[in-house]
Amino acid sequence: MTSINESIIEVMFLASKITAPTDRVRVTEWIRKLSDTNAEKNSHPKLVSEYLDYLKLLLSSAPIYFVDPFKSYPPKKPLVPLAEALGNALSSKCPFLPPAGPIAPVVLHRSGDDTATVSVLRNPDGEVFCYMAIAPRD
Repeated sequence: MTSINESIIEVMFLASKITAPTDRVRVTEWIRKLSDTNAEKNSHPKLVSEYLDYLKLLLSSAPIYFVDPFKSYPPKKPLVPLAEALGNALSSKCPFLPPAGPIAPVVLHRSGDDTATVSVLRNPDGEVFCYMAIAPRD
């Protein structure tokens, strides 16, 4: 399992291969935001590692497609858990879906080679959400 600093370095390397200057600047700003969030006194490492894993997954694909939350610059306010950010992005596009409330991670497990992540989250209503991300490595 890689550390957050190693993941940041890997994302920086992947970002150096982006050809569009505007996309490269936006990803650089995300890297800075994630690095600053990780350095905060009471930061939660799972919060940063989820964003880094998702960004690595996007940057490892060919061609690169940017999706929420990485389609725009990082927010000035503190980051919310990735599941909440993705839920809010989805609910903004589908008006009949309610916005995601504050979500705290319950379980976060990564495979030994960092190609798969499983997360279980619970919202304030007690509902449990599970998701898995897989990144094939050559």
